[in-house]
Amino acid sequence: MEEPRPPLRVCAYEDRKEAMDSLILMAESLCAVDRDVSLHLTIPDAPDSVRAWAHRRPEVVISTARPEGVTGWDVKPWLLLQELNEGWQEVVWLDDDIIVTRPISQMLGEFPSEALIFAEEWGRWTVPVSHLWGLPSVRPVQLFNNCFIRVTQAHRSVLERWLQMTRDPRYREAQALPYARRPIQALHDGWLLVALLESEEFGQLPFECIRLGSHIAQCAGSSGYRPHDRLLDLFRGLPPLIHGLGRKPWEVRRERSRIRQFLLDLATDVSPYVLAARKVAKDIDMTPDWLEARTRVGAIFRRLTDGHPGMAGLPLASIHAVHLSIRRMMGLNE
Repeated sequence: MEEPRPPLRVCAYEDRKEAMDSLILMAESLCAVDRDVSLHLTIPDAPDSVRAWAHRRPEVVISTARPEGVTGWDVKPWLLLQELNEGWQEVVWLDDDIIVTRPISQMLGEFPSEALIFAEEWGRWTVPVSHLWGLPSVRPVQLFNNCFIRVTQAHRSVLERWLQMTRDPRYREAQALPYARRPIQALHDGWLLVALLESEEFGQLPFECIRLGSHIAQCAGSSGYRPHDRLLDLFRGLPPLIHGLGRKPWEVRRERSRIRQFLLDLATDVSPYVLAARKVAKDIDMTPDWLEARTRVGAIFRRLTDGHPGMAGLPLASIHAVHLSIRRMMGLNE
């Protein structure tokens, strides 16, 4: 008799108090739709409320130790290697600003079982960076998003090199700078991985990306979740992953321009990520302030569409798509 397949191991990390609600909402959304997962959350100094919540979820394991030699911004290779060291054959990393709407385990069935997998980025850019680390480039690599990573035991070597690069003094010094002043090759940990996959050392390593529209909505303002995908999703259902890319709705920032502040608040009100998170929060009686509407217009869009994650922001997404089309016709970059 064939042995049952072990659950899919999923890991995530968070050490910011203000982001604990988003972590819980990601975990709840995952566990509610995918029974075939084991979720390992690393939360140094986890609050009592989070520990109590996890105690009610048998699929969830919490670790409170701080990773060695890395921070929360570049912890991914360290955690993935820890899971592989524990004997898991397949491990998924999820950013905690993601809402899961359909089983990840089923989505992964569309890809080769041994594939290294990331997420397609909301824009299509190819920016050579390996040479900036002194690594000869052997292929172009289109920029991907590492909000989602699937690895297997076959990917230990690239994870070990990635971890080594996060500890490079040049990278650590760049991370101490404001984001706008960092060199492109060290903007964040994802650029290190791009450099490695471009390089001679790992230039033959195949990788795949889960795709915009069919697998993930990259919610960068009004970009990343395209109007035609929003309309199609009325019939095929929401994508399995909805990622709150960019500015986080729980971060309080005030703009000098009232118009700019209004537009940012409106975009947050109709963000697919915020609306998907709101539905999860309602199911478990959570009421984070950052899920509430900030503008009257946003509240109206929510009511008219019954808070549908794709439909509430369709007008803004359509305006943005027309703007990009005009720029392309004029020969301007996105």
